[in-house]
Amino acid sequence: MENPATRSGINRRKSLRRKPRGSVKVECRAGSYGLGKNLTSAVLDLSDTGARLILTEELEPASEVELIISSYGVSKPIKRLGVVRWQVKLEDGRFCIGAELQKRLDYRDWQNLSCPN
Repeated sequence: MENPATRSGINRRKSLRRKPRGSVKVECRAGSYGLGKNLTSAVLDLSDTGARLILTEELEPASEVELIISSYGVSKPIKRLGVVRWQVKLEDGRFCIGAELQKRLDYRDWQNLSCPN
């Protein structure tokens, strides 16, 4: 019998990722003070523990960022500190990053922000 851990394509993430709803806007600012310009170009997916974003500028892995998430279904913007876990430079000069949130999103907020399966 095959060991499930050896199968390729297995999802070992802590949280389920989903595409964001069309009304979701995520601002990503370098540092933990929220100063500076919004670096987000696009939001690829969300989970209750993080986000995958396309940014206009490079950020170093392990650097702190502030994410501000707003949407039609959320009463006020959600602010969370995060850490850049990985980064890939894209062909068009932008950067794809994975940011882990220091504090999880509430389940209800995550449901309002993400598309149902």
